[in-house]
Amino acid sequence: MVRFAFLSGLMIMAGAGLAWAGDIAADQAWARIAPGGTTGAVFVTLRNGGATDALIGAATDIATRAALHGHRMDGDIARMRPVDRIALPANSDTKLAPGGNHVMLFDLARKLTEGERFSLTLSFEHSAPVTVEVTVVGLGKSPDGENSGHDNHGGHSDH
Repeated sequence: MVRFAFLSGLMIMAGAGLAWAGDIAADQAWARIAPGGTTGAVFVTLRNGGATDALIGAATDIATRAALHGHRMDGDIARMRPVDRIALPANSDTKLAPGGNHVMLFDLARKLTEGERFSLTLSFEHSAPVTVEVTVVGLGKSPDGENSGHDNHGGHSDH
C-alpha cells in the first residue's frame, strides 16, 4: 500500500511537469522564441537528491544540435560560451536561467511558436538521462508571462 501511494504521488508530480531518473529531477522547463528562428535557448530547474553529478549534454528532435552554454565576464561584457558540463552539487537545486547556464538549440527544424511543447533529453555524468517537456514562451518573457529583461537568448552573436 505504501509503495502504491508513493508511485501515485510520483505520477501526479510527472503530470505537473516534473521528470526524473534516479536522484535527478527536471522541472519548469521552458524555451524562448528565437528572433531569427534558427536557434533557441532552454531553461530548466534541475533537482539533485543524491550525490554530486553534472549535466553533460542534451538532445531534441527539433534541433540538429543542442549544447550547454554558460556566461562569463569579458571585462564589463557578459558573453555566452559553450561549457562541457554544469555541476549539480549533492542534494541541491541548480537553475538554468536567462543570464546564466542554459541549453542552446542550433539549426531548429522549424521556428518555435509561443505555447508549443517539445521534448528535451538531458544527459548526466552519473545518472540516467531525463526527458522533460519544454514549453515555448514569447520573446523576452518568462514562463509566468512577465518580461524577463533578457531578450537575446537564442540570437546572440557569440555562439
